[in-house]
Formats: sequence, C-alpha cells, structure tokens
Amino acid sequence: MEWRHWQAGPGVGAWLGSVDDVPGHIWPEWFARMDRQRQVRCRRLRRDRDKALCILADALARHALCALTGADPAAVAFARAPGGKPYAPGLKAEFSLSHSGSLVLCAGAPFPLGADLQRHKPVSGALLRRARQAGYDGQSEADFFRWWTGQEAAGKLSGQGLRLEPPPEGLWWSQGRLDGPEGAYSYSICARPETMPPLS
Repeated sequence: MEWRHWQAGPGVGAWLGSVDDVPGHIWPEWFARMDRQRQVRCRRLRRDRDKALCILADALARHALCALTGADPAAVAFARAPGGKPYAPGLKAEFSLSHSGSLVLCAGAPFPLGADLQRHKPVSGALLRRARQAGYDGQSEADFFRWWTGQEAAGKLSGQGLRLEPPPEGLWWSQGRLDGPEGAYSYSICARPETMPPLS
C-alpha cells in the first residue's frame, strides 16, 4: 500500500491515506492487526465509511510509527493518556491522527505534536459567530479552515481538546491545503519548538 508522505518540518513526517485507494483484500488484514478494544469500537460504528476510516487510521498510524522507529507493524500497540490522547507505549515516537471526508492524516515525530485535517464545506452562521468570539478574523473559506484546523491541532498537542481560544504563542506550525476526491482540504500540524531539532 502506497501512502502519500511529506516532510512537514524538522523531525516531523506527515502521511495521508484515502479509503478510496485501499484494495478490498487489505481491509481484513488491517482489521486483524487492531487490538481487541479498537476492533470493538470499530464494529460499533454504524456507517461502513466510518468503519473504513477507523481501520485506515489504525493502519496509517502503524505505518508512520514503523517508518519513524523501525518497529514491526504487528508489534505496535496503542493506549490513551488521561484526557484521551493516543500514544504507542514503548516507542520513542509520537503521533497525531485526524480524518475528514475520505482522507486520514497522521503526523509523527520523536516529540509531542498535534494535527488536524478538515474538508472544506459551508460554515454555518452559528459556528462562524463562535469563531469570531474566539478571535477568528479571517474572511474566506480557506481562512476559516486554516484557523479551525489550527484550533484542533493545538488542542491535540495540549491534550485538552478543542477550546476555541488563541493557541499558545510561539508554537511551530505547518499548515497547508490539499486536494481530495470531494474537493479542498486544509490541515495544520503544530509542535513546541523547544522539543524539536534546531530549525535550519
């Protein structure tokens, strides 16, 4: 299985996968690699698309962690820290997952980071008002999703989740736009500069 991969920053890798690109015979293999708890959560999802995204996220995280550490994909285990942030016990690498539409994004590094991916879609007036109250001052759809993914990514980095408030000052950011089968996507990846290799 080929993943889209790019170097998002010093020590930071990004991997992107689409449920539409996965051959049918691979799904059972990937599902079998998931731990029992994750399999149960996946089975409880009602929509087949959501189940596929769940399996793809697990497989993509395993691939990213193995690329970073050289571990065997079948040996990778997952756990959740207090607050729900996922991690891989015993591996000297961290990751952050996000999915939207048909795509899954995984960012990985040997230090904490947060990542978010959002497919562009109409923004409701109520959500825009909440964003304005939290400091958003952009004008375009691209501005909004750049801001929103930044909020989500910063919440994942902190482990506190989405808070709709200005992110801490001084974070390192990689933000951009992707084209997917349903149209445009925005992504944000962030980390604390003091935990990263020196910026060149």
